[in-house]
Amino acid sequence: MALVAAPFAGGALATVIAFLLIRDSFPDKVATHFTLDGTADGYSSPAAALGQYMLLFAIEAVGTIAAGFSTRSALKSTRSLCVFSCGLAAATAYLLIAAMWTTNDSDGHTAQLPLFQLPVAVVVGAVVGGAAWLISRRRA
Repeated sequence: MALVAAPFAGGALATVIAFLLIRDSFPDKVATHFTLDGTADGYSSPAAALGQYMLLFAIEAVGTIAAGFSTRSALKSTRSLCVFSCGLAAATAYLLIAAMWTTNDSDGHTAQLPLFQLPVAVVVGAVVGGAAWLISRRRA
């Protein structure tokens, strides 16, 4: 199950690194929730936002680990869950970093996450998941 959780640790690490690189340019409040049209409607302090981001990765990791324990065929399901975890962690990290970047460019009250970021996150997740699948097939 460590293999299933590892991508989330990697995504969390990438998010923390991005946060540390751009934190000095954050306004007092960071956008942490967006409506369906991309307008920010929830704000937190930068430290609270980072905590929320890490909680999101933890919830995703626990969910995929729980799914792993509920499967019957260990080898096939573990490989599939690892691929899924890689894609989900990459898409989540991409979206969180895009949200931070959006907030970085705002005055703290008018953040707008462009809607094209959602399909881009799906593509990023699919590419990373596909790469993980190819790598796992070579090792099997």
